Amino acid sequence: MGELKQVVGNGRTVRIDVNRLSEHAVGVLDDRLARAVEGPVQRVEHTLDEVEQRVAAIGTQKASEAAQTVEKVTDKADELVASVSRAERRLAALKGRLTWTTVGRVSLTLLPLFAALILVGGLVWGVGHVFGIGPLFGWAWASFTAASAWWAKALIAVGTLVGAGFFVLLVLRVSEWIYEELR
Repeated sequence: MGELKQVVGNGRTVRIDVNRLSEHAVGVLDDRLARAVEGPVQRVEHTLDEVEQRVAAIGTQKASEAAQTVEKVTDKADELVASVSRAERRLAALKGRLTWTTVGRVSLTLLPLFAALILVGGLVWGVGHVFGIGPLFGWAWASFTAASAWWAKALIAVGTLVGAGFFVLLVLRVSEWIYEELR
């Protein structure tokens, strides 16, 4: 006990070496913390390895798909270049062949078409003017906007469209008749 008293001193004062205590506490805490964190750290490392493998697989897959798409686009571009080259060769071959004689023949071929268009246009304009198609459609539109019931609007719309359809049918029949007469 004397020894203890001597170590403690006068028995009332206890002295602690803070440096030795902190070294001991830090060592104990480090060991316990390392053991406590070891499992979760391994799980996180394992998860990160799996994520890396997935990302690598996805990257490889996407790179493969991109390569296939680039290959398809390149093939289409090659086809387009070949097509344009053929068209350029055709144009170069036709360049000297278009003469004034050819232009005259094409114009003579189109002359009956232009005559039929002028006749049909004149007929449509004349018939439309005589029957007052413009004012008739204006009246139908005014009646449609003035109607308040949905069924009245539907009847006006159907009647107007049927009338317009009959007029277009009449113009087509007359056009066919004129075409047959000029042929």
